[in-house]
Amino acid sequence: MGPPPVVTGISPKEGPPGTRVTIRGEFLGTSAVDVIGLKICGCDCLLSAEWKSKNKIVARSGPCKGRGDIIVTTRSGGEGTSTVQFRGYHESIGPVKESAVWVEEAAPPSVPWGRRPMSPTAYTPPDPLGLSTEGDDCKFPEEELHEMFPDGSGKLSDDNFQPGWYLLEHHSNTSFEDLKAGMVFLQRKVEGQKEGQLTFLKANTGAVMDQLDRLVLLKNMYEEDQRKNGKEPLPSLQAAIEESITLADSLFSEILSRKENADKTREALLLLTRHKFLFQLPASIDRNIRKKEYDLVVNDYTRVKNLFGNTDVKLFQKILDEIDKKIVDLKEKLYNRMKTMPINVQEQTKYIRLLISLNWEGDAAWVAITARKDYLMNLMNKVKDHFKHKEEQESNEKGKRKSRESESEGCWSVVRMSWCGAMCGALSSELHALWPLARRYFAGELAGEPAKPERHADLKEMIIAGVELFSEHMRACLMSGGGSVSGDAMRVRLVANLRHLREAYESLLKLDLPSQPLSIVEKVIFDYRVYGMTVLLQRAHKRVKGLVDKETWKIEEFSDYGAITNLPHLLEQYMNDALSAIHKCVFSGGRRESPLFTDGSEPTAALHKHTQQILLAYVSVLENLALNHDQGFNNTSLSVALDQPLDETAPPSEGEGRNWQQRLLVAAANAHFTRRVTLANITTAYDNLTFPKPTQALQVTKEALSSLESSIAETYLEHKGDPLVGTIEPSMYMGRHTTPENASVDDARPYVYEIINNLIAVHAEVDSVSGVASARYLRDLCETVCEELARLAACAPPAASRAAAFRARLEYTLLHIACAEHLTRKAENHLMEALAGIPPLESDEDKKRMETLVDGFKKRMHLQLASLNCNMETV
Repeated sequence: MGPPPVVTGISPKEGPPGTRVTIRGEFLGTSAVDVIGLKICGCDCLLSAEWKSKNKIVARSGPCKGRGDIIVTTRSGGEGTSTVQFRGYHESIGPVKESAVWVEEAAPPSVPWGRRPMSPTAYTPPDPLGLSTEGDDCKFPEEELHEMFPDGSGKLSDDNFQPGWYLLEHHSNTSFEDLKAGMVFLQRKVEGQKEGQLTFLKANTGAVMDQLDRLVLLKNMYEEDQRKNGKEPLPSLQAAIEESITLADSLFSEILSRKENADKTREALLLLTRHKFLFQLPASIDRNIRKKEYDLVVNDYTRVKNLFGNTDVKLFQKILDEIDKKIVDLKEKLYNRMKTMPINVQEQTKYIRLLISLNWEGDAAWVAITARKDYLMNLMNKVKDHFKHKEEQESNEKGKRKSRESESEGCWSVVRMSWCGAMCGALSSELHALWPLARRYFAGELAGEPAKPERHADLKEMIIAGVELFSEHMRACLMSGGGSVSGDAMRVRLVANLRHLREAYESLLKLDLPSQPLSIVEKVIFDYRVYGMTVLLQRAHKRVKGLVDKETWKIEEFSDYGAITNLPHLLEQYMNDALSAIHKCVFSGGRRESPLFTDGSEPTAALHKHTQQILLAYVSVLENLALNHDQGFNNTSLSVALDQPLDETAPPSEGEGRNWQQRLLVAAANAHFTRRVTLANITTAYDNLTFPKPTQALQVTKEALSSLESSIAETYLEHKGDPLVGTIEPSMYMGRHTTPENASVDDARPYVYEIINNLIAVHAEVDSVSGVASARYLRDLCETVCEELARLAACAPPAASRAAAFRARLEYTLLHIACAEHLTRKAENHLMEALAGIPPLESDEDKKRMETLVDGFKKRMHLQLASLNCNMETV
């Protein structure tokens, strides 16, 4: 809204109706269209106004009388004010001004015989100064005027006319300024009388014609009077009149014909000039439409409807019909442009306002909102089709040359990443146009008619439909098709897709949309985070399952739990890679996003489930490597089977050549190390990343590893212990000789030393791999040996001689001494059962000899006993 107009000067300051007045001031409108009102002394003069600039307007005064303000009204500033005044007056015809009209005569007095006199008896001329005398009371009585002007008169027609008398009589209350103005007026009239007669006649042709009409009327009246009152001798008067008529016709016939044509031309030109705006409007409409200045078209159309909407002039009606046809075409054009997408909101709003201003039938704003919603749906479908086609095109172009890795990218491809960005951009941009447009519509800023209540529900359904379609396309784009890419590429594209989704979500939050469509987008982001976590864990699961092909049986380090390969470290590395990627890519939520892991939530359950699957897959890998071997079990000579020590410095190629027993022990060491160390490290990783600890998965994995270790131990003892135990009975009864009663027993039979040597060989093999964990295998093996000895003792006949009993007790005692560090309670019970069946030593001599033999055994077998009992720490 601009400042109101102010009128500060006019020229001239007074005049009769029709005076051309130049109005000067400030803020008198920015254009001719901006001026919507002009009043001079209360009379509307807008039709005659000519806008020159914002400081100047030229107009003609109306039939005003007296002083008054000049008020200008504009669209931009409203109604203005005036610091000057214009004085309007009506001219009067007097004896000092030539006149081509009849002067009103006073009513003649009646005569007894009913005839009128031929000339007036009294005449009161108008004011020659052009000043109104209404309401002026004469302050000077006629007697005083006679005393002041004894030889004068106040009548203009008298020879002794005195101006002072006239002024005192008629203008005693008139101000000096008005008298000066009247003097100027009188001078102007005198100057006008100096024009020539022909000019006078040309200027007053209408008045002359009026006089002829009066003459004809006089003649008719005269004839009527003659019929009523009888004939009188007036032939000379009639002849004079007829002669004057003839002379007048001869003088003015040509002038009258030219006047008639001139009047018609003048009327036509005046009509065209006065209503130039109307006649030029069709061409102006076409020109402004070509320039796309639709506001001017609407303003002009509104103005012409206000001025000529109710006219009865057929010419005007014809022009108005032509204008209406152009406006109908313009409405259709604006309607089509408003619906044609893409279009920015400002331009669409402009078209809506124009249609409302042109009284378009219908709800233009709602049509625009519906068009934008349809465009959003179509745009998202086109984006989907475009990238689907691009994906197929790239697949066809690569053809057979495309590697298996690139073929299996799926939802992690660069095309899908571009698809996600384009879809998010489309949703964000179009909702940023649709939602503000809808808010303005329901606020009443764009509605040509009040918005219907059900439109609120319709708009909500539109927004929800668009967001649901976006959700459907994003799930098809990002959560389908699988795909296998490198870990770095997967993380990069996962982060990029999440960034696109969150940027779209942030843009929707700024719009203050209802919670339901926002929750749909938030659910897409949350589900994609869960999907990303699942894919990363599945990738780790796949990598762990592939460890079965990566085992080279090369010893990487000797830990407290035995010699281990690289498998436990790879498991920890794969788990750390997956957990770190989850933490970096999907763990942190954006604005108003739900946390990924909460107690009892599905993502937490999925994390624990996949963790358990990964760890159990690792257990399956160890089990497959340990128990599913291609070599047959070697049940030949135990010395041959055991004479294969583990080379700690062997290269990977040599590691591939290890026998299956060594691999079995290495697998057991890997399982033990994983259970004690690797799982603890994985638990620490969960704690460091503030992930919910997979307690159940860890417990199940520990139980599975323990079970696997037991299975490995049983398998190893089965294929190591059976050959060893199987040699005891044959070696014990080798030669099938009996011990005489008085024979001297100096040492145990060879089978005792064979058992000790076999145990030493097993211990060497197990200790080279399992370290301190080898005690478990020796304990179980010793228990098996003792059980076999107890069985043989129970099945053997009673000792036939004292020497035989002494030898049996000596053998069991030596075995007990050799295996003392590895005997369990059960093994000792077996030995006690075996000794219980042998008669005890009765003489001191036998006891001393027994001690001597035992001491000798210890000295002689010191190295073997040290080898068998070294590194006996339990785990």
